[in-house]
This record gives sequence, structure tokens and C-alpha cells, in this order.
Amino acid sequence: MIEALLLVERGSIRDKSQDWGAHAFLALPSPGDRIVVRRDGEAHYLTVLCAHHRPVPMDEVANGAEPAAEVVAKWTGSE
Repeated sequence: MIEALLLVERGSIRDKSQDWGAHAFLALPSPGDRIVVRRDGEAHYLTVLCAHHRPVPMDEVANGAEPAAEVVAKWTGSE
């Protein structure tokens, strides 16, 4: 599993992304993938816009550094 911060775009292009916190993914999703996230008792449907990868050099892994990622997705509805 891969942990990634989920940033959600809702509303106008000028609005800031909403930080929905860290989520565990089986693999990082690709642009265009559809994902469903449970939040506040509802299922929210999102379309992935991009994934920001933050790799770590191998020599820093030995010192405990871990790679990270953010998934940016557009909210498309909920139920």
C-alpha cells in the first residue's frame, strides 16, 4: 500500500484545494482514474487530475527518509 495526501478540487478554479488528509492506496492512481472516498458518512466520487511524487534519494532512505505523494482529484459528486 501507498500512503498519499488527498487534495480535492471543489468549486471554482480559483478556490484552494481542500486537504482531505492522508489515505492508503493500493497503488498511486493515474490521471483520469475514478476513486470513491468515504467522508462525513457519504461516498464522494472523484476524478484524479494528477499525482505529485516526492521521491527520496537512496542514501537518505538509510537515514529513515520515506518517499511521499499527493493525489489531486476533482470532486464530481456524492451520495
